[in-house]
Amino acid sequence: MAAVIDLHCDTVKFLSEGIDLRKPNPAGHVDLPRLRRGGVGLQVFAAYVAPSTAEEQAFSAAMGMLDRIGEFAASDPLLRPVETAEESSRVMKAGKTGILKAVENGWAIEDSLDKLEELRRQKVRIMTLVHSRHTHWAASCTGETAFPPTGAAPENHGGGLSPFGEKVIAAMNDLGIMVDLSHGAESTFWDAVKLSKKPIIASHSCAYELCASPRNLKDDQLKALGDARGVVGVCFFPTFLNDAYRKALDAEGGNIFRQMGTIEKQFANDPAGLLAEREKFEARMTELLKENPVPFTVIADHIDYIVKLAGEDAIALGSDFDGIYSLPTGVTGCDFYPLLEEELRRRSYTAEQITKFFSANFLRVFREHDR
Repeated sequence: MAAVIDLHCDTVKFLSEGIDLRKPNPAGHVDLPRLRRGGVGLQVFAAYVAPSTAEEQAFSAAMGMLDRIGEFAASDPLLRPVETAEESSRVMKAGKTGILKAVENGWAIEDSLDKLEELRRQKVRIMTLVHSRHTHWAASCTGETAFPPTGAAPENHGGGLSPFGEKVIAAMNDLGIMVDLSHGAESTFWDAVKLSKKPIIASHSCAYELCASPRNLKDDQLKALGDARGVVGVCFFPTFLNDAYRKALDAEGGNIFRQMGTIEKQFANDPAGLLAEREKFEARMTELLKENPVPFTVIADHIDYIVKLAGEDAIALGSDFDGIYSLPTGVTGCDFYPLLEEELRRRSYTAEQITKFFSANFLRVFREHDR
């Protein structure tokens, strides 16, 4: 079994609820027993800052979640907090699971490079520039406006990155924080590719040609990412994997990001209520999936497609576990990876190629950000 690096999970929501993930958590996708069974050597935990978070509270929200992630990483001898590629490799070779901190949504920095630097001091090594709504400085692929400060309007930057957004990319390069373009608009993607001096990642995205979600990457984006020595973490969300399911979901309830944004805004000050509403939402999506099943082999289809287009060095894994509200048939959580490896072997990928997909490609990108 090849050791696994997963570029993105949203499991911090359970840590914030005080749930002990050293024990099985049937309500979620990631816990220590399943990390061990799945051969996960490095799990990236994202501190997700909802776009509905008041701007003056976004940074503190991220810091609180980063504290929870750090506590979990130090809570068991089988876990290790990691900050560098070298540490990650060492922990994986020792048969333990490293926990790496990320921030999802540049809303967290409150338009402050000083706060970006503070995130780096808290050992954050990845930041997703934007989520489901535009920030003041980066455009989202789902194209809705973030909540501005009281009495102010968001900066009109015409899509892509604003001048301040360009400064953010330069600062991230200097600080060694990987630029994550999942959720970014095409204009943001191209601006960042042009500006970044280090490889970029799309931590949890798939191929647009196979599933026409705005969250997925088009052919020219995939090629550019490969040319820039970056990686795409193939996501496990059926909505990003299978077009029939995506269309059925859209017909049933409309834009999922808009739906979740409404829920997040309504329960912004009620974490327990938010978790309960998310579970109801997940149940509706899972019920719909029964009528439109998506087999786990579709994950391998996206890997096949991206390999042919961008090369085998452009593949990584980005499950989005605990941030996705339904799973492909056969995916049970982070213990699923041996089944994926078996499928890739069936498709004649070599052990060396699978190692690249599962860990080596991302470690290469990580090392370039350690220099």
